[in-house]
Amino acid sequence: MTHQPTEAKQWSLDEKFKQAKAAGFDGMGGGANVEVVPLCEKYGMDYVCYIDSSMKTYKAKLEAAKTVNPARVNVQLCDHDTPPKEAAAVWVKLAALAEKMGLEVDLEVHRDTCTETPEKVYEIAALYKKTTGKKIRFCWDFSHIAVVKHISPPYAARLLTHPDLVQLARQFHFRPFNGHHCQIPATDGKGHETPEFKFYLEFVDALMACWLEGARGGEVIHACPEFGPIPGGYGLTAFPNVWKDAIVLRARTEELWKENLKRWGK
Repeated sequence: MTHQPTEAKQWSLDEKFKQAKAAGFDGMGGGANVEVVPLCEKYGMDYVCYIDSSMKTYKAKLEAAKTVNPARVNVQLCDHDTPPKEAAAVWVKLAALAEKMGLEVDLEVHRDTCTETPEKVYEIAALYKKTTGKKIRFCWDFSHIAVVKHISPPYAARLLTHPDLVQLARQFHFRPFNGHHCQIPATDGKGHETPEFKFYLEFVDALMACWLEGARGGEVIHACPEFGPIPGGYGLTAFPNVWKDAIVLRARTEELWKENLKRWGK
C-alpha cells in the first residue's frame, strides 16, 4: 500500500486500514509500529509483524514485535552468506525465546537471507530438528525459490518437495511469480487476468491441496496476497496498479481456498 493511491497524496495509516478492510482483507502486515495497535482494534484486524534478525539482534527485535500484539511474527533471518549451521543455531535461540514471550514466529523463505535457496532451507530445517526434535514453521514465499530455480510451469512438482513442512506452516505469502520474475502482474490493468497469473493460480491450487491433506482441524493460516510496490523494485512502472491487483489476488486466492475446502470436505 506504499504510495497509494498516489505518491503525492498517500493514504494515512488509518485510511490504509480502512481501505484494506473495505477490500475484504482480514489483517495487515508491517513493522513493529505501535500506531497499528489501536487501528487493529478499530477495524477488527489481525497484525503480522515483520522483523529481520541475527544472533546479535533477535532479542531486541522480538521485544519490539511484542509491543504490537501480533498474531504472528514473520522473520527474515541473517544474511545470504550465513552458513546453515549458524542460521539454525540462531533460530533455536530465537524460537525458544519467542515461545517464552508468547509469540508465534515463522522463518520466511526469502532471497538475501539464510533461506535464499531451497538447499539452505531444508538443511536449516534438518539441523533445527536434530537439535530440538521439532520441525520449523516456515513462512513460505515460493516466488523466491521459483526464481532461484528458474522453473517452468507447472510449478508444484519442483516446489512442493517437502509437503510435511508445507503442511506445518501457518503463514504463506501468495505473490504471483514465474521462473524468471518473483512478481508478475495479475491483470493487464483492464480487468483481464494475465496468462502468467493463471499458471500461478494452478500452483496455488496445488499448494492448498497439499496443506489440507495434512490439516487436522482448528488451524489458522495467515495468508498474504502480496504485491510489492514500485519502491523496492518488486513493482515496475509498466505494471498495473499493484494495490488493485492485490485486491484481485485476494479474491482469487479465497475462491481457490473455498474450492479446496469443498473438495476435501473440510
